[in-house]
Amino acid sequence: MKSKKLLYSFVFLSGFIFSNLLSEETDLLSVNDAFIFNTEVKENRIIASWEIKPGYYLYKKSILIQDGNKLLKHRFITKNELRVFDEFFGETLILKDFLKVDAELLSNDKSLFSNIKIGYQGCAEGKYCYPKIIKSL
Repeated sequence: MKSKKLLYSFVFLSGFIFSNLLSEETDLLSVNDAFIFNTEVKENRIIASWEIKPGYYLYKKSILIQDGNKLLKHRFITKNELRVFDEFFGETLILKDFLKVDAELLSNDKSLFSNIKIGYQGCAEGKYCYPKIIKSL
């Protein structure tokens, strides 16, 4: 009888622990909800922005803007930048809260905007790092 109670207790406890692990994983936002991304094109400039949810961050060095095969120089207009030690990249700069960057396009021919790609990568603090994201206009 004692072994039966012990077995039921073990099954109950392992189910409880497993369900808690699953609920922790489902607390993660999708990449599109964690980093709400917008772009705007004005004349020959592209402005990209991210609303970064609390508890999430982007790697500064992951931000790229590409026109065809050419990487465009961009500048950070608005940023909340922090230097942290990252287990994968060592000492690195991360961006939190809100980010806005702009870059000059090679052409302002709107038919070529499909060649514009914007890349970024971020993480949920202490939980998960998303794969690199590449968005096309």
